[in-house]
Amino acid sequence: MELGLEGRTVIVTGAASGIGKATAEAYAKEGANLALADINYDGLKALKDELKDTKVYIEKVDVTNAESCKTFVDHVYKEYGRIDVLVNNAGTAKIMDLATFPEDVFRKHSELMLYAPVRFIQLCIPYFKENGWGSVVNMASMFGKQPGGLLSYDSIKAADIMISKDYANYCAPFNVNVNAVCPGPVDTPLWRAKGQLGDQLSEATGMEKEEAIKWYAKTNIPFGRYAKPEEIANAAVFLSSEPAHYINGVALNVDGGMVKSTY
Repeated sequence: MELGLEGRTVIVTGAASGIGKATAEAYAKEGANLALADINYDGLKALKDELKDTKVYIEKVDVTNAESCKTFVDHVYKEYGRIDVLVNNAGTAKIMDLATFPEDVFRKHSELMLYAPVRFIQLCIPYFKENGWGSVVNMASMFGKQPGGLLSYDSIKAADIMISKDYANYCAPFNVNVNAVCPGPVDTPLWRAKGQLGDQLSEATGMEKEEAIKWYAKTNIPFGRYAKPEEIANAAVFLSSEPAHYINGVALNVDGGMVKSTY
């Protein structure tokens, strides 16, 4: 299937690792021009070196900082002369006792995963209008549809689904579709890296880290395994493609069957 993404300019946030990295790689295979943002600049440089046959612009961006986001978008437009696709991917999660979940952590997560996507959409809308075409993919989560015990993550991802639907209605008249991808657990540094969900789950269950990670998959995911990052990336790329442009306001589960509801 021809996806019609060759020569399109694609912004991906949180692109240095995990789902973001896989998403950048998937767009590169389609011939897109990439604009990649992350707080981890070394990771971006390594990815740019890997994608040596693709046009890649990278910038260290703190997506919780409004000026940093605006500067990045301005630089992307200056670099390529157009912006076609936005993938809001930057995010994190933390397992904590819901009775004592710190307000400052909730606020920090909201800045990263709620306010930043809204900010980037608003910054890109004028360029989408200029093109007469555009696409937004917000990386939400199946935990935005059913609780996973991650208070900030679950509630913010539910909000991400709703902002996707609101912007889908708002942007459709100028030929822009807006959708959300809702992954289940994915085998990325969010689970594997030191101090992240694997370690947090280990502490909560009393199991060794690898045992806890495997136990969670076997207990909660019908396929019995975590998603590969590229399986999530492929969904994002398809939703922003020409053949999928009439798909609008959808929150697509890519979760191995974890969501049990009928929507």
